[in-house]
Amino acid sequence: MPLPTLDHTITAEQAFGSSSTLAIDNGIDVVSSLHSGALFQIAVLAIGLIYTFFIVRYWDFLRYFIISALGVHQSSSDKAHINPGEQTNIEVVMIILGVVTLSLCSLRVVELWGADIVAGISTQVAVWVVVLVALVGLSLIFAYQLGTIYLSALICERSDVGHALIEIKSLYLAVGFVTVIPFGILFLLSPTTPAIIGLCCGILCGLIAVIIFVKETFLFFVSQKISILHWILYLCALEIFPVSLILAPILR
Repeated sequence: MPLPTLDHTITAEQAFGSSSTLAIDNGIDVVSSLHSGALFQIAVLAIGLIYTFFIVRYWDFLRYFIISALGVHQSSSDKAHINPGEQTNIEVVMIILGVVTLSLCSLRVVELWGADIVAGISTQVAVWVVVLVALVGLSLIFAYQLGTIYLSALICERSDVGHALIEIKSLYLAVGFVTVIPFGILFLLSPTTPAIIGLCCGILCGLIAVIIFVKETFLFFVSQKISILHWILYLCALEIFPVSLILAPILR
């Protein structure tokens, strides 16, 4: 005579109480895996290696301009070893590294605080969309700033002023990225708490670099005997306006 079978199927309410509900697994959380891909990690590693190489190779140059940016006077002999061509190359490399780092940081920001933005999108598509949007956006801002300076200098027939402004902006943008990139890498690769600390430190360094840049542009306009009103218009049109375009959709 066969033994009777017992029905062991019970509901979640019967096992854990009437307040319990069954959680349905819909698969891997896209947001939590945005920055864990191999391509992302290779990109961060490449940034770290290139940054380390330039820091070690051109430390004297970078040290000179960082100290000068802080307002410390240095002798002319300290600047004698700096080649203008090398300076331009270093500035270009640091700006490119900084822009790529900020683009990757936008991906981590979305992961931590903007999960709704990529809801329902596959991981690979979300990574490319977020990074490319940030990269294109930052590139367009820099192109707008440089193009506006060149156009204004051409119309006003003051190419010397336009060229000098671009040199000042490139120099202090590169110096700012030198201080921000290490904290950006920390933000990209660390768990949540250290990442937030790295983000706050990077923002602080960026704000200091912006304050120094604003001071230098003010002194430049004064030295060229250009009206302070034009300096204010320059800041509003080329510095504050692009930043407001970035912050407006974020703060909504």
